[in-house]
Amino acid sequence: MLRRIVLVLLAAAALALPACTKPASYVAEDAKRKEVIEALVSNTSYRQEVIDRLIGPPLDRAAVIDRILKDEGAAGDLVGRILHDDRGRALVASKVAADTGAKTFIRMLMLTGVMGDSMTQKQAEALGLGEPFAFGNERRTMFDLKEIGRRIEQVARQKEGHYPVCADFGDLKTCLEKKLPAGTLDSVRLVDSWGHSFQYHTDAEGTKYVLVSYATDGQYDGLGMIGPTQSFDCDIVFSNGDFVQWPGWIRKNDIK
Repeated sequence: MLRRIVLVLLAAAALALPACTKPASYVAEDAKRKEVIEALVSNTSYRQEVIDRLIGPPLDRAAVIDRILKDEGAAGDLVGRILHDDRGRALVASKVAADTGAKTFIRMLMLTGVMGDSMTQKQAEALGLGEPFAFGNERRTMFDLKEIGRRIEQVARQKEGHYPVCADFGDLKTCLEKKLPAGTLDSVRLVDSWGHSFQYHTDAEGTKYVLVSYATDGQYDGLGMIGPTQSFDCDIVFSNGDFVQWPGWIRKNDIK
């Protein structure tokens, strides 16, 4: 029904278009796409049809979810919106997790790393999803560490290779952010996927730095291990443009 509605709307609009214009290119234009969306949501019957397809009968809902799962970008956007506030996180962590038929969806959410602060590693393991939960958190955390490191490197290049000196370990706001040009860390997460603040430290001359995530357990490991690790609790460490300690089941070069 919804498909027929959209096709009717596009067909009507196409009357005013050149013969070579296709519906796909028509809705690719922001203004035209907004017209179609507005037509769907402003009409009560159309709007109900849209809602039914999203959260209605199980077969329709399964079809929609299946399409979303196959589109990584759409899935990530959906997850971000669901988990934007505490109510969304609670919905996913309790109601959806309790539905065994939604385990595939939950696993996808965990693999994105956006559920890190909505439950603990032990809770994820109790659901039988400990590995995807940890894997998603680790990948997202590694991406964030590398992005922060990239911005530090950019600043250092303007200062003859010297990094902002912070002799003591501390979260990024304690020292690092104050020593960087204003806005350098805008739009990046300053905490890891488990909700722990990233830590930053340098030598006295600012020739070496380390960025650290305390990982699943939130405890500092003392930088004793260098290279791939074999425990969810091991710290993740990024130093001078590269990972020096990271989860062994993730290839560090895959983190872009």
